[in-house]
Amino acid sequence: MNNDLRELESLKWLDRAKSDLRVAKMAIADEEPEFGLTCYLSQQCAEKSLKSLLIKLNIRFNYKHNLDYLAGSLPPNYEEIFNQLDLEWLSDWITEGRYPGDYPEATWADANKALQMAELIYLEVCSVKI
Repeated sequence: MNNDLRELESLKWLDRAKSDLRVAKMAIADEEPEFGLTCYLSQQCAEKSLKSLLIKLNIRFNYKHNLDYLAGSLPPNYEEIFNQLDLEWLSDWITEGRYPGDYPEATWADANKALQMAELIYLEVCSVKI
């Protein structure tokens, strides 16, 4: 894929990440907040942001939902940015945020933490210049 096509594809992923982040913010701020949905959409924002960066850097990756795997696929100077975050915790919301199960329901604190992490990842990816 040439540089222009790669940049365009990267921007498409980042645009979807932005939409997920916007709707996650709406879900937590709603009159009847949806904490699980906020967590799920935050995970999706983070995942799409990281995939956007991988595409931009021309790094092949498996289409997994595991944020640790995606961040670990980045070169060390980029990976360091995300090492401080609890990506494993955020990754779990891909399932826990969508389906009932034997795990606790998402709380406001969970949704707020997920949203903050997603926004940080999104903004970091947006700031990358190549």
